[in-house]
Amino acid sequence: MQLRNSLSSKLYYKKLIKPFFIHDLDYAAVSILIFEDNEILFIKRSNNLPTHKGHIAFPGGKREKKDDSVVGTALRETSEELLISQSLVSPFGYLDTIDTVEYKFNVFPILCNLKVKPSSFNEKEVQNIFYIPIEDLINIKKWQFRGLYSEDWVFKIEDEILWGATAKITRSLFNLDLT
Repeated sequence: MQLRNSLSSKLYYKKLIKPFFIHDLDYAAVSILIFEDNEILFIKRSNNLPTHKGHIAFPGGKREKKDDSVVGTALRETSEELLISQSLVSPFGYLDTIDTVEYKFNVFPILCNLKVKPSSFNEKEVQNIFYIPIEDLINIKKWQFRGLYSEDWVFKIEDEILWGATAKITRSLFNLDLT
Protein backbone atom coordinates (compact mmCIF):
# COMPACT_ATOMS: atom_id res chain seq x y z
CA MET A 1 0.00 0.00 0.00
CA GLN A 2 1.51 3.30 -1.07
CA LEU A 3 0.81 6.75 0.31
CA ARG A 4 -0.83 9.23 -2.00
CA ASN A 5 1.56 11.96 -3.13
CA SER A 6 -0.56 14.57 -1.36
CA LEU A 7 0.03 12.82 1.97
CA SER A 8 3.65 11.79 1.47
CA SER A 9 4.58 15.43 0.85
CA LYS A 10 3.29 16.27 4.36
CA LEU A 11 5.23 13.56 6.19
CA TYR A 12 8.86 13.75 7.28
CA TYR A 13 10.22 10.25 7.78
CA LYS A 14 12.89 7.78 6.72
CA LYS A 15 11.96 4.77 4.59
CA LEU A 16 12.21 1.34 6.24
CA ILE A 17 14.54 -1.09 4.54
CA LYS A 18 14.57 -4.83 5.24
CA PRO A 19 16.01 -6.48 7.17
CA PHE A 20 14.59 -4.28 9.93
CA PHE A 21 17.10 -2.95 12.39
CA ILE A 22 17.76 -4.65 15.70
CA HIS A 23 18.55 -2.73 18.86
CA ASP A 24 20.14 -4.69 21.71
CA LEU A 25 19.44 -2.28 24.56
CA ASP A 26 16.14 -1.70 26.30
CA TYR A 27 13.82 0.37 24.16
CA ALA A 28 10.19 0.93 23.30
CA ALA A 29 8.59 1.10 19.87
CA VAL A 30 5.31 2.68 18.83
CA SER A 31 3.21 2.39 15.68
CA ILE A 32 2.00 5.57 14.02
CA LEU A 33 -1.02 4.05 12.29
CA ILE A 34 -2.27 5.91 9.22
CA PHE A 35 -5.72 4.92 7.97
CA GLU A 36 -6.68 5.65 4.35
CA ASP A 37 -4.04 8.39 4.11
CA ASN A 38 -6.15 10.84 6.10
CA GLU A 39 -6.39 9.77 9.76
CA ILE A 40 -3.97 8.76 12.49
CA LEU A 41 -4.97 6.40 15.28
CA PHE A 42 -4.26 7.35 18.89
CA ILE A 43 -5.15 5.35 21.99
CA LYS A 44 -5.97 6.38 25.53
CA ARG A 45 -3.94 4.11 27.77
CA SER A 46 -5.60 2.26 30.61
CA ASN A 47 -5.38 3.64 34.14
CA ASN A 48 -4.34 0.14 35.24
CA LEU A 49 -0.98 0.18 33.44
CA PRO A 50 2.23 0.77 35.42
CA THR A 51 3.33 3.74 33.29
CA HIS A 52 1.75 6.58 31.32
CA LYS A 53 -1.67 5.87 32.88
CA GLY A 54 -4.54 7.45 30.97
CA HIS A 55 -2.23 9.18 28.49
CA ILE A 56 -3.03 9.68 24.82
CA ALA A 57 -0.44 7.65 22.94
CA PHE A 58 0.39 5.60 19.90
CA PRO A 59 0.03 1.84 20.31
CA GLY A 60 3.35 0.44 21.46
CA GLY A 61 5.52 -0.59 24.35
CA LYS A 62 8.74 -2.06 25.60
CA ARG A 63 10.88 -4.63 23.84
CA GLU A 64 10.43 -8.25 24.81
CA LYS A 65 13.06 -10.95 24.34
CA LYS A 66 10.98 -12.61 21.60
CA ASP A 67 10.97 -9.45 19.44
CA ASP A 68 13.20 -9.84 16.40
CA SER A 69 13.51 -6.12 15.63
CA VAL A 70 12.30 -2.66 16.55
CA VAL A 71 9.54 -3.06 13.93
CA GLY A 72 8.64 -6.42 15.46
CA THR A 73 8.16 -4.75 18.84
CA ALA A 74 5.89 -2.08 17.38
CA LEU A 75 3.79 -4.65 15.49
CA ARG A 76 3.50 -7.04 18.44
CA GLU A 77 2.39 -4.27 20.78
CA THR A 78 -0.09 -2.93 18.22
CA SER A 79 -1.57 -6.39 17.75
CA GLU A 80 -1.84 -6.93 21.52
CA GLU A 81 -3.42 -3.55 22.24
CA LEU A 82 -5.81 -3.32 19.28
CA LEU A 83 -6.62 -7.04 19.01
CA ILE A 84 -5.80 -7.12 15.31
CA SER A 85 -3.60 -9.32 13.17
CA GLN A 86 -0.15 -7.97 12.37
CA SER A 87 -1.03 -8.60 8.71
CA LEU A 88 -3.41 -5.59 8.90
CA VAL A 89 -0.48 -3.27 9.63
CA SER A 90 2.10 -2.44 6.95
CA PRO A 91 5.25 -0.68 8.22
CA PHE A 92 6.87 1.67 5.72
CA GLY A 93 8.94 4.26 7.59
CA TYR A 94 10.38 5.49 10.84
CA LEU A 95 11.28 8.68 12.69
CA ASP A 96 14.34 9.46 14.76
CA THR A 97 14.17 8.04 18.26
CA ILE A 98 13.10 10.15 21.18
CA ASP A 99 13.46 9.63 24.89
CA THR A 100 10.78 10.14 27.48
CA VAL A 101 11.13 12.17 30.64
CA GLU A 102 9.74 9.35 32.78
CA TYR A 103 12.03 6.57 31.48
CA LYS A 104 15.46 6.99 30.01
CA PHE A 105 15.42 4.72 27.00
CA ASN A 106 14.78 5.31 23.36
CA VAL A 107 11.36 5.18 21.75
CA PHE A 108 11.32 4.16 18.08
CA PRO A 109 8.35 5.58 16.12
CA ILE A 110 7.40 3.27 13.23
CA LEU A 111 5.05 4.55 10.50
CA CYS A 112 2.48 2.05 9.30
CA ASN A 113 -0.52 1.87 7.04
CA LEU A 114 -3.54 0.48 8.86
CA LYS A 115 -5.66 -1.59 6.47
CA VAL A 116 -8.80 -1.87 8.62
CA LYS A 117 -10.04 0.07 11.63
CA PRO A 118 -10.07 -2.17 14.71
CA SER A 119 -13.55 -3.12 15.91
CA SER A 120 -12.43 -3.52 19.54
CA PHE A 121 -9.36 -3.21 21.72
CA ASN A 122 -7.68 -4.81 24.74
CA GLU A 123 -9.46 -3.12 27.64
CA LYS A 124 -6.65 -4.13 30.03
CA GLU A 125 -4.32 -1.81 28.11
CA VAL A 126 -6.54 0.66 26.24
CA GLN A 127 -9.50 2.81 27.35
CA ASN A 128 -10.40 4.34 24.00
CA ILE A 129 -9.33 4.81 20.37
CA PHE A 130 -9.32 8.11 18.50
CA TYR A 131 -8.95 8.72 14.75
CA ILE A 132 -7.65 12.24 14.18
CA PRO A 133 -7.69 13.78 10.70
CA ILE A 134 -4.20 14.60 9.46
CA GLU A 135 -5.48 17.99 8.29
CA ASP A 136 -6.27 18.82 11.93
CA LEU A 137 -2.87 17.63 13.17
CA ILE A 138 -0.97 19.78 10.66
CA ASN A 139 -3.05 22.88 11.46
CA ILE A 140 -0.70 24.86 13.74
CA LYS A 141 -3.66 26.90 15.03
CA LYS A 142 -4.96 23.76 16.75
CA TRP A 143 -1.78 23.37 18.82
CA GLN A 144 -1.40 25.32 22.08
CA PHE A 145 1.67 26.07 24.15
CA ARG A 146 0.91 24.93 27.69
CA GLY A 147 4.31 26.04 29.01
CA LEU A 148 5.08 23.47 31.71
CA TYR A 149 8.43 22.86 29.95
CA SER A 150 10.19 24.23 26.87
CA GLU A 151 8.51 22.00 24.25
CA ASP A 152 5.12 21.67 25.95
CA TRP A 153 2.87 21.98 22.90
CA VAL A 154 -0.47 20.21 23.31
CA PHE A 155 -3.32 19.21 21.02
CA LYS A 156 -6.90 18.72 22.18
CA ILE A 157 -8.57 15.41 21.27
CA GLU A 158 -12.17 15.55 22.42
CA ASP A 159 -11.86 15.96 26.23
CA GLU A 160 -8.28 14.66 26.25
CA ILE A 161 -4.87 16.28 25.80
CA LEU A 162 -2.18 14.97 23.45
CA TRP A 163 1.08 16.01 25.10
CA GLY A 164 4.60 14.86 25.97
CA ALA A 165 6.47 12.31 23.87
CA THR A 166 3.45 11.48 21.69
CA ALA A 167 2.89 15.16 20.87
CA LYS A 168 6.60 15.54 20.12
CA ILE A 169 6.53 12.54 17.76
CA THR A 170 3.42 13.92 16.04
CA ARG A 171 5.01 17.34 15.53
CA SER A 172 8.17 15.69 14.21
CA LEU A 173 6.17 13.57 11.75
CA PHE A 174 4.77 16.73 10.15
CA ASN A 175 7.86 18.88 10.78
CA LEU A 176 5.72 21.41 12.63
CA ASP A 177 7.65 24.43 13.87
CA LEU A 178 5.42 25.90 16.55
CA THR A 179 7.94 28.30 18.10
